[in-house]
Order: sequence, then structure tokens, then C-alpha cells
Amino acid sequence: MKSSPAKKLRSKPLGKGSNLVYEISGLTDFKDILGFSLQSDITRVVLLMLSALALGLGYLICRWLVSSRYGRVLMAVRDAESRTRFIGYRVEHYKLVAFVVSAVLAGIAGALYVPQVGIINPGEFSPINSIELVIWVAVGGRGTLYGAIIGALIVNYAKTWFTGAMPDAWLFALGALFVISTLWLPKGVVGLYEQIRQRLAKPSARTQEKEVADHG
Repeated sequence: MKSSPAKKLRSKPLGKGSNLVYEISGLTDFKDILGFSLQSDITRVVLLMLSALALGLGYLICRWLVSSRYGRVLMAVRDAESRTRFIGYRVEHYKLVAFVVSAVLAGIAGALYVPQVGIINPGEFSPINSIELVIWVAVGGRGTLYGAIIGALIVNYAKTWFTGAMPDAWLFALGALFVISTLWLPKGVVGLYEQIRQRLAKPSARTQEKEVADHG
């Protein structure tokens, strides 16, 4: 009985001397990186530290870009692209730089992610993962860099809890997070403090106006 092409693809080495194999489900069997075993606690700690370092450097680079002249033009493109183009800026050049920077950051993130999880498959490119990124920003705080980091921590913690306790409910919880952040947290978690402070300040302002009116 002849085996199907799908079975022939399964568990086939990538090359001579390579420990990696590819399957229909993706790349598996990641055992070491640069000669260091991925099962070692020291290797895992180093990868975690490298991830934290990459996050910090990425944040600083993005902060520098946003606060520079390029960042101000990019925000102008976001708010009024046609007007920015009309006053003489090559909008496509600024968009290209933003795309390249984001692609580099995504590539570094992927290179650090795969050794830590041990597998990469086509499911990682599903639309739900892209939607999760949007929800990270919505929950953390739109218009901020650190808001996306806070949102990622909150959403992934919730994902870890739900997938362990109630796996079937995770997608509903993800949708609920997006709805809550859109309706009641327009500025995300980072704007919650400011939102509460403004609400507490309104009664005091009204009280002052009333006192002024009474004395007047």
C-alpha cells in the first residue's frame, strides 16, 4: 500500500545534520540553540532575559521615533493623510519606514518566541492572533507605547487562566475584553486613573461654582 504525500512529508529532516524536522503541523523538535540545550534552566533564563532586553530596546527605539520629527509627521499621516500629502510630505516613505521597523521588531520577537515554545506552525498566523494584538492595545491604552505592553500582560494572563480552567470560553472572554475596553475604557488601563481623577474632580468643580454663585 502506497503512502500518501502527506505522510511522506511528516517527520522529514530539514537537512543533513539538522535536528529540526518539519511536519504538516509546522516545525518541531527544537532541542538546542547555538549548542545550548533548550531544556536547560539556564538557557530558559537567558532567553527570558534576552526577551526582556529586546522589549526594552524596542520600546526605547519606538519612543525615540515617536518623539522625533519623523514621529510627528507619522502622527500627522495618521490624523490627516491627505492634508499631510498636500503640504509636501512623501507619505509613502514614512509608511514604509514604519512597516520596516515593525517587521524587524516582529522578526526579533519571533526568533525569541519559537525556541521558548518549541514549535511553530501555520496556526500562529491565524486571524485570531492578529485580533489579539489589537485587543492588547485596546485594553492597555491606545496612543501609548507602554499601554500595549500592559495590555499584552493582562490579556495573556487571562488567556493562560482561561485555557487552563475554561478553554471553550476564552474566545468569548476575549470578545468581552474588547467590548469592555471600547465602551468603558476608551483610553485603556493606563487611562483609567486619569478617567477616575476627572470624574472625582467634576463634583468638586461644581461645588466651587456653586459657592461662587452663592457669594455672588
